[in-house]
Formats: sequence, structure tokens, C-alpha cells
Amino acid sequence: MVERRELDRGLAELPGLTRSPLLDTPAAALNQAFAWAVRRDAAGVRADPGAGLPDWGADEFAELLDRVRSFRRIGSAAAPEPSWLLREVVAGLFGVRADAEGGRFELRPWLPEGWRSLALRRLRCHRTLLDVLVRVRADWTTVRLELSFGPPIPLSVGLRNGRTIAQITIDEIPLDGGRAVFTLRGRHEVMFFFRGEDSC
Repeated sequence: MVERRELDRGLAELPGLTRSPLLDTPAAALNQAFAWAVRRDAAGVRADPGAGLPDWGADEFAELLDRVRSFRRIGSAAAPEPSWLLREVVAGLFGVRADAEGGRFELRPWLPEGWRSLALRRLRCHRTLLDVLVRVRADWTTVRLELSFGPPIPLSVGLRNGRTIAQITIDEIPLDGGRAVFTLRGRHEVMFFFRGEDSC
């Protein structure tokens, strides 16, 4: 028991492990509610296994925003369950799950209309912590990933909505297919270039 406490104390002293997960989006109410939920269940910001990503789209996104706006106006009386809120952000908005095809982690963000960026910091994938930054532009979307603690992880990165993808690059290297599959070590940048004739 003493050894376990010493190990936990040693891990807590490592840079980055004592900071809380952070959500940064254009929706201030969502960021505030996420911070509230993290204070109650920091371990909930993680990739969970599942048969597939939840059926998540515009209706689920609108419900999430409605609930966090109520929380912001009314306070904890209107607070969503912390585990529900964290799951909606991690698995819903960012499309993260563990144990995907081939034992990989999967990251497939849903791109809200009008948002130019969204970020999730200190996302736990088993023993690994990573930061995710998504930037949306008219002709491309960039997903920047940084492993901040733990071992490298196998990862599949794609998008769940938006325009038809013409090309994908990872660290400026062109790839075939509709997603990037690689081992996350350090920092990586995945770019999704859209076809010019498509509309959002």
C-alpha cells in the first residue's frame, strides 16, 4: 500500500499530470460546463471502448449546447450529469474511442458549423495523455496531436462530417484513403483537404 502511494505521488510530480483536462471551443457555456464536470470526474476525460461511435450529429450537438446554456443560466440545479457531459464531448464531439479496428484508438471529430477551432487537452487513452487541436478552414481541416505523457499509441484519425475529402497528409506526407492511420509519437499534424466543388 505504501509503494502504491509513493508511485501515485511520483506520477503526480511529473509535468502535465497535475493539470486538469481542458476544453477550448467558441461556446463559452460548453467550456464552463466541461470545467465543472472535470472537477467532479476528471477520470471521465478518456477514450472508452465501444462497438462504434455514438450516432452523433446536429441534433445531439444542439441538445448538448442547450443543456450547457441552461447550466450557465441557472447553475448546478440544471447541471447535466458530469459523466454524461464528458462522454458527449469526448465520444460525441471529438469522436474518440478505444479498441477500434485493429486495436487502435479512434479520433473522428464532428465539425460544428461556423466553428473555426476546438481543442481538448489532456485526453486519456489508457496510460497515454494527448492534446488535440482541430482547426477548420474553407478548403481544409487540420488535426494537430501531441502526446504529452505515456507510451506511443496506434491511432486512426478521420472526420465524421464536412465536405468530401480529396487528400489527407500527415506531417506533410500524402496518404491514400479517407483516414490517417499511424502511431502517435510526439507531435503530428493531419490535414484533410476538401474537394473544391463540394459545399458544406
